[in-house]
Amino acid sequence: MIEELVSRVFATRNALHLKHWATTSYAAHVALGELYDEIVDKIDDVVEIYQGAVEMIGDVEPTTVKDDIIEHIRDEADWIEENMEEISAGTKAVENVLQDLSGIYYIAIYKLTRFK
Repeated sequence: MIEELVSRVFATRNALHLKHWATTSYAAHVALGELYDEIVDKIDDVVEIYQGAVEMIGDVEPTTVKDDIIEHIRDEADWIEENMEEISAGTKAVENVLQDLSGIYYIAIYKLTRFK
């Protein structure tokens, strides 16, 4: 399950960077840039804690993202919340960082929907 998370985060990160370049909104440009920077650091923490507490992760397969980036971000945050226990393999330290990761997504949704 952690491998799926890694795949999803990296696919999201790439989509965010492309949307960051394509937007004509300064607020969206900044919010997307913050998000793609923050999620890479956060997934690094998740994987390193997981590997220290549980085991090494397996192979990561690529995945795709939705065209509507806000809908995609919301779906990803919801997916993390729904699968947190399984992803963390019962490790509270991993779960805490996963909560941070989903929080980063929800903050971005707030910024992208409230500031134009």
